[in-house]
Amino acid sequence: MFCAPLLNKKNSLTGLTREDDMGAKEKKFIIEKQSEHETFKSDYLNDYFETLNLSSNEPDWNVMILQSMNFKEFQDCKALLDMLDDGEYVAKYKYDI
Repeated sequence: MFCAPLLNKKNSLTGLTREDDMGAKEKKFIIEKQSEHETFKSDYLNDYFETLNLSSNEPDWNVMILQSMNFKEFQDCKALLDMLDDGEYVAKYKYDI
């Protein structure tokens, strides 16, 4: 309505009409801007979390759970067996287990 009229001829190279070609270019532009935004967001968040001063003196909840386990019922034993199914967990906490 507010732009110059568009002659909608087919491009001999792409086979698209001029309107379709402009739509494809606009879609490509939006996707590129969105990927730039995602890159900026992830870089910003990584920088932010790297600058936080997190204490390494915080307790490891897994160690605390393992130390406080009591085996009075079958469900307690089952909970331990479920933990042992995870190989990475066993490798990390093998001395506490």
